[in-house]
Amino acid sequence: MIRARLNSEPWSTCPPMPPARKPLPVDHSILNEMLAIRLQQLESENGGMEAFLPKTGLARGTYYTILRGIGNPTLKTMERIASSLNMSVLELLGFEIDDARRALRKNGVDYDEVVSAIDKKNQADRRLARQSRSSKLPG
Repeated sequence: MIRARLNSEPWSTCPPMPPARKPLPVDHSILNEMLAIRLQQLESENGGMEAFLPKTGLARGTYYTILRGIGNPTLKTMERIASSLNMSVLELLGFEIDDARRALRKNGVDYDEVVSAIDKKNQADRRLARQSRSSKLPG
């Protein structure tokens, strides 16, 4: 008998199963919606989904989830999409670079200095990664 093999005690003495966890409601956000709308615009400008999807660098399921506004892409994912499309994350979301310049200027920050600093940091990170990989290669 199966019961005897699994547990010598009767089923009634087994601890009760925890209640099934209810799925959490989908949280929509303005950024998710902006990204979904913008991807739909870019898709139509670039020959439809089949032509556009490979340009995004996303898996089909991830793309559909984002298009429905229910995905929760990380900033890194948005950066990867933008980079694949040769644009900034701001442009991906439908903003103009001048919008970012104005917003940063209000806080006393120069957009071009930030972009330059990010570029230098990325170059340094890539150099460091190359050096790390080359030092691990057998000599």
